[in-house]
Amino acid sequence: MSARVVLRAAALTTLACVGALAHAQDAADVEFDRPGIGFSPSVLAPGQVAFEQGLPDVAYDDSDGVRTTRTTAASLLRVGLGADLELQLGSDSRVWELTRSADARDRVQGGGDSSVALKWVLPGSDDDLQWALLARQGVLTGAADIRAGRAQQDLGVSLATGDLAFYVNGTRDENGTGWTLSPSWTYLSTDIVAAYVEAGLGTGAQRSRALGTGITWRVAPAVQLDLSVLRGFAADEDDWTGGFGVSFVLP
Repeated sequence: MSARVVLRAAALTTLACVGALAHAQDAADVEFDRPGIGFSPSVLAPGQVAFEQGLPDVAYDDSDGVRTTRTTAASLLRVGLGADLELQLGSDSRVWELTRSADARDRVQGGGDSSVALKWVLPGSDDDLQWALLARQGVLTGAADIRAGRAQQDLGVSLATGDLAFYVNGTRDENGTGWTLSPSWTYLSTDIVAAYVEAGLGTGAQRSRALGTGITWRVAPAVQLDLSVLRGFAADEDDWTGGFGVSFVLP
């Protein structure tokens, strides 16, 4: 049985187990993890389910005359478990990658890798300061030309106070280990529209220097659209990343 089938079975089983629980949190109060480098320091209420989808997310890099464009339909299913815990099942549902140089052109596509994660709101969170821990384990479900050489592991903390947020994450993957730090500032925040700026600083295998911005639009209490862009300045990272996405709370 493939890892992708296992993930789908786990998702269906989890939904069946929590489906009977009452939704204690209003859909308009749900904070989505899209967009941005970090994640929201909040979890869904017990039995609440949300889905976040890139439509798509795109990365572009031009290094030594080789231009690579990677387009990803990234999906994330979130399920509130109670006890300040949330289960997340993620997958790069479809990946298209185009590589071009002066004398060659290569195109690959297929299903990407997946992940299983748990988010936990840490003790001491209140209306003035929220913080949460996210532990993620990658699963190698991707097609042969797309699958990573090693399943990625992440352990991150996100903290928010007022309009400021801070994110730090440790990663271990096929390239080694590294850390990412990202501060962000939400300079516009209403019940319908929010906009932010962020920076990213990575070390080790995650070496990066990036600046970005994004906007979210709550088109309905349970539905959010997002648009974001990130400019990378380090030699080992993509020159541009960003995308358009939709997130919604399931009824």
